[in-house]
Amino acid sequence: MQFGNMVKMGAAAVLHGLGGARRPVNVMLAVTNHCNGACRYCRIPERAGREMTTEEILRLVDQMADAGTVRLGLWGGEPLLRRDIGAIVDRARARGLYVTMDSNGLLWRERCGDLGGLHHVTFAYDGDAPAHEANRGPGTHARVSEAIDLAVGTPGLKVWTLTVLTRNNLGDVDHVIDRAARLGIHCAFQVLHHNGELGCNHDALLPSDGEYRAVFRHLLDRKLRGAPIASSVRYLRYIAAWPDFRQATLPGRHLGAPCRAGALYCNVDANGDVYACSLRVGEAAAKNAVDAGFRAAFDAIPPSPCGSCSATCFTEYNYLYSLDPRCILQWMRTTRR
Repeated sequence: MQFGNMVKMGAAAVLHGLGGARRPVNVMLAVTNHCNGACRYCRIPERAGREMTTEEILRLVDQMADAGTVRLGLWGGEPLLRRDIGAIVDRARARGLYVTMDSNGLLWRERCGDLGGLHHVTFAYDGDAPAHEANRGPGTHARVSEAIDLAVGTPGLKVWTLTVLTRNNLGDVDHVIDRAARLGIHCAFQVLHHNGELGCNHDALLPSDGEYRAVFRHLLDRKLRGAPIASSVRYLRYIAAWPDFRQATLPGRHLGAPCRAGALYCNVDANGDVYACSLRVGEAAAKNAVDAGFRAAFDAIPPSPCGSCSATCFTEYNYLYSLDPRCILQWMRTTRR
């Protein structure tokens, strides 16, 4: 991420800490619910309903930039299924946003030519072929592996992998880390945390608390020994001590900073509804940004009942926006261009 973007995020965090000023510096935008994958822990493709048009999303991007957004993360569903994804990326970059994307990689070869404006891509990569395909379906490992190799060779594009840890792939974390090291990229890991609106099969796929804690202690050890793990040391310690992995949220604070969801970051659903984060989708009242405008919808986000969660990205945001110097330095190293 460019230094100027980091300064803007830091300034927003300072103003929020001093006076509670709310600014949507970090926005996750679900551009579609449709997906060409069949991940066993995800029910997003089952969701029905209207999705925003090209014109509505481009207008929304402009409104985000005007409201002070610095980073725009595109996710879904699978963003590359949208034929206009290149136009969305280009508009966001033209407005000065740092543009990232989460992808399963299955369409990367066909669509990467449209993504010259993208700063950062994170590919879903769950281990070697048997482990990855046990989570994500037959034939997916070869295609995402090809996508990662192609993306790594793209000038100016930052590449990460993200591994969802289930019973199928706990033994594959070293494979993921070692591949990232060979390619010169970073890898991140997350637990099953989606709510019932977005996730499924968690009872069948969820490791035991002891298994999750053991693997995160191992990741912490490898991180401290120099492995290219994107997650901060503070987060790895935080998640290794999570009390009950069947619960993705807790009402109080767990080993750290207060939640800034709805204050410094938010999630926009595929229909334009604006939530504090993806864990609140379908569980909280939401104003629609297409109807009300983005800033009004962001300002209408209600207070969340949770004080902490097991989601990797949101916890890292909370540490960063609390201006934890160690987390800031670690994330600067992993996101610098």
